[in-house]
Amino acid sequence: MHDATDELLRISREEAPLDKGTLRETSGKRVVVSPTGVSGEVYYSVNERGSSGDRVNYALIVHEMDTFKNPTTPGTKPKYLEDPLTQNASKYQRMIADAIRKGLAE
Repeated sequence: MHDATDELLRISREEAPLDKGTLRETSGKRVVVSPTGVSGEVYYSVNERGSSGDRVNYALIVHEMDTFKNPTTPGTKPKYLEDPLTQNASKYQRMIADAIRKGLAE
């Protein structure tokens, strides 16, 4: 799970917008082991004040945009987390399954 979440975090950071670097700086991963299983999470957490003065989830807003009209860094785009996860889901599943098989064989 650690390897899969590390890989997803690396790829998504490369696709995340890089105007000020805030998104990339606040990204991270968490792996939780419990008696019922293991879960992995990659996250981006940027909250800013909107025009109304309310706090808004900047990371979510940017992720859900349709397109960037003038990206400051080529190769960055909306869906910077969803797309790498969808495109590599079977690879991550294989990574996890292989690690489980290896662990059981030891």
